[in-house]
Amino acid sequence: MPPRYDQLPRPEDGSGLPLAWGVWGPDDEIGTLNRITESTVAAAAGEIRTGRRFNLNLPLDEPFGATRQGSHRRRTAPTPTLIADEQPGRLIRDDMLDSFWLQGSTQWDGLSHFADPYHGFYNHAPVSAVVHGAESRNGIDKALRHGIAGRCVLADLVRYFAKIGRDWGPLGGRRAAAEEVAACLADQGAALRPGDILLVRTGWLEAFRAAPDLDARDHLVRGNNKGQDYSGLSGGEDMWRYLWDQGVAATCADNPTVEVWPYFPWKPTLHWAIARLGLVIGEILRLRGAGRRQCCNRPLHRLLHRRASAPAGRHRLPGQCAGDPIAPSSLQPARSFRRRIGRIVFTRA
Repeated sequence: MPPRYDQLPRPEDGSGLPLAWGVWGPDDEIGTLNRITESTVAAAAGEIRTGRRFNLNLPLDEPFGATRQGSHRRRTAPTPTLIADEQPGRLIRDDMLDSFWLQGSTQWDGLSHFADPYHGFYNHAPVSAVVHGAESRNGIDKALRHGIAGRCVLADLVRYFAKIGRDWGPLGGRRAAAEEVAACLADQGAALRPGDILLVRTGWLEAFRAAPDLDARDHLVRGNNKGQDYSGLSGGEDMWRYLWDQGVAATCADNPTVEVWPYFPWKPTLHWAIARLGLVIGEILRLRGAGRRQCCNRPLHRLLHRRASAPAGRHRLPGQCAGDPIAPSSLQPARSFRRRIGRIVFTRA
């Protein structure tokens, strides 16, 4: 059993923040995903009632294929090429992608994505070990080996904040504190338990997809005054403590950063917690269909997160620091130019 948040060691490094290295052993490379066990997955599967399925992924070229060039300082939409192979008795089509950024759409962050400025990458991984290849440390391929499967709990902040009259929007750097997430879940009649995957609906992706034109979509990516001022979860210790003590295995949202943005160096952020806590996060998930499903005027909030999650499963590279998540599923075959972070199955509250 992992220690409580306030029991974690706090090295005298000037940060004042805990360091969870060694909690799951000196060689651990998957962090909070260790909370996903055979028993948590079996318990989640036992809650399936309706069998409804929802795709959580965007097309690979969204959002950057729907904005102006340069909306991100380096990431772009991939360029597809259709390959025709035609010979007597054989007619084949294949495809490939150029400029394929694995964090350019719906994706997981690996534990090699963000380092701690004092100690380096999660669990004593040196910078020299964050490479592509078999000797890499903390890559998303380690998460694939473990598997990301279990019960999801949807915190519909858009619906809850509208209900209580709280000012909220996709931009403006609005911050949802841990106590507000807890209140949102309580209002839905939901409760987290160890091994759960927390899904957070901020409304950013809905605003992006509903934007009337290219400039409006570009603005939602760049933010006000090009400041990427996304609204999201608090990145402070209130959220570190909440996610850790609730036993959350991974935290995902429908916006580009999960947490409020921009972040400021030397201030606690969820991205910093990737390195210090082994926190696993997923970004730009398609949650609108999940958030709008209702039963007796209450959101259906408990979900089974697909059979397995295989980030870049068919073409993964050992040492990837982020995932193009393609989840194998018997529910529907994969299609060209789409990734799979997973599918979800609703259960009734």
